[in-house]
Amino acid sequence: MVTTAQELATEWDAARKVGAVIGYVPTMGALHEGHLSLVDLARDECDVVICSIFVNPLQFGLDEDFESYPRPVERDLGLLEARGTSIAFLPSWTEIFPGRERVLEDFGTHVAVPRLSHQLCGRSRAGHFDGMVTESLLFLNLVRPDRTYWGEKDFQQLRIIETLVQDLRLPVTVVRGATRREPDGLAMSSRNKNLTPEARAVSPNLRRVLQEARAELLAGQPLPAVRATARQELTDLGFVVEYLVACEEGSLSEVSTLDTPLAVRLFAAAMLQGVRLLDSIPLTEANHG
Repeated sequence: MVTTAQELATEWDAARKVGAVIGYVPTMGALHEGHLSLVDLARDECDVVICSIFVNPLQFGLDEDFESYPRPVERDLGLLEARGTSIAFLPSWTEIFPGRERVLEDFGTHVAVPRLSHQLCGRSRAGHFDGMVTESLLFLNLVRPDRTYWGEKDFQQLRIIETLVQDLRLPVTVVRGATRREPDGLAMSSRNKNLTPEARAVSPNLRRVLQEARAELLAGQPLPAVRATARQELTDLGFVVEYLVACEEGSLSEVSTLDTPLAVRLFAAAMLQGVRLLDSIPLTEANHG
């Protein structure tokens, strides 16, 4: 385990001297199989695997759960060691933000990917993605990997990072990892442990409703009617639906029909007894011919 940028740079220099390919998996800790599957993917493709654990204050709103976000450090370190992680990078808050910046406005520099950040989750979480992408760029500059691994579960976040790397010509390859799910279909998330037993029993219905909506859409049912039915079913089950929309995967622009040559995905976000759940499933693939 290393905790400072200087220690990390020393490890990086040693790896580069022997020509190692460096893979990087960024996390906020409270690791689950979704994170660890990215570590496995990085280990298969790289010589050195660096995994960071850092709860980024810039991506939490003032009324969100920064202070209470789970931080089981010893457990996480054991999991990373068991999966063959080469270097665990666990910097302190002040190592990354010496001025103890808590919100983006207090940090001297920030970056944004506005055309992807103001949709979906960005509509209700103002500044969240600007804080995420600013901290992510900072960590990419510190770690300097050849490849970085991001899960499709947080698809909007993934697309923002892919666009950042493309637009700024960052010398790193973004590798996608498939969404990992519990046996009952719930997408794995560090926040799932905050679900009460009652809410946990209901939570897999989010994916089930999305799958049923997908089947209806592919059978030719109109998108507005399918969306309305799906939203109502989730509401009846106790979800407070933030959004349930179909969007083009590249631009995240909402579509009103599936009559498009572009890949389309069905996205949903909903609160269940105070816990925010995200999921998405592909509707169509891109038509290249």
